Amino acid sequence: MNGTPRFSVVIPAYNSEHVIGRAVSSCLAQTVQPEEIIIIDDCSTDGTASAISSIGSPLVKYFRNAENKGPSFSRNEGMLKASGDWILFLDADDRFHPDKIRIVQKCLQAHRDILAIGHRFSIGMDAGPAANVPAPRKLTVRQVLLRNPAVTPSLAVARNNGIFFDEQIRYAEDHDFILRTAEAVGFWMLDLPLCTLGRAPLSAGGQSSHRWQMRKGEMKMYLNYARRNRRSLIIPGLLFFSLLKHVRFKFFPRGGSK
Repeated sequence: MNGTPRFSVVIPAYNSEHVIGRAVSSCLAQTVQPEEIIIIDDCSTDGTASAISSIGSPLVKYFRNAENKGPSFSRNEGMLKASGDWILFLDADDRFHPDKIRIVQKCLQAHRDILAIGHRFSIGMDAGPAANVPAPRKLTVRQVLLRNPAVTPSLAVARNNGIFFDEQIRYAEDHDFILRTAEAVGFWMLDLPLCTLGRAPLSAGGQSSHRWQMRKGEMKMYLNYARRNRRSLIIPGLLFFSLLKHVRFKFFPRGGSK
């Protein structure tokens, strides 16, 4: 992609009145400003809309779904409404490192073949200043298939990739999205924490805390992958691998993996 990358931030929100301001503030505090901050309200029943209107920034664009559709639908709506060359995803209870956009922009300008990239994250406390920026590394589809390499708020994807979240997958939809992206255009990782999560993945309180539902979503992703690639012989092995991870996490949580 030619020229200086322009970024649209997409934030799905549901009953987020106490955290949405912090998420948006982390976007407005960027050393390189985004083109826009698109918030898709998934029929919140609290004061989310009021909290957003009080921010008062012209960069913020607020939309409300006609009915509750889930985060995948909301992210897809945000992508369709975006005008930037690149989409950055952020969840309402997470926040960006102040240098995130500048660092990702510089990385994309140096590596024009990248069309999708993720990065590391920190939990609870903001990561320190990014002194040394490592070179991005390309992951194989097999690496992405066996382990989700990134969280949604770490993703930057080219808007014209034409890849959207599968709205039929309620759990593990991020892993499915990254896998299909890796198959279509490749997926890269930047080993630098450029976002902070409000809670750890698979911790209590978030959608990913529904571990068995997450595992079933992962198994559905594996089935879809095998069908797309006409590799039905690998289905039993992938399903066993997913069940094994669930058992490991349940009985040996420190050794479990997402």
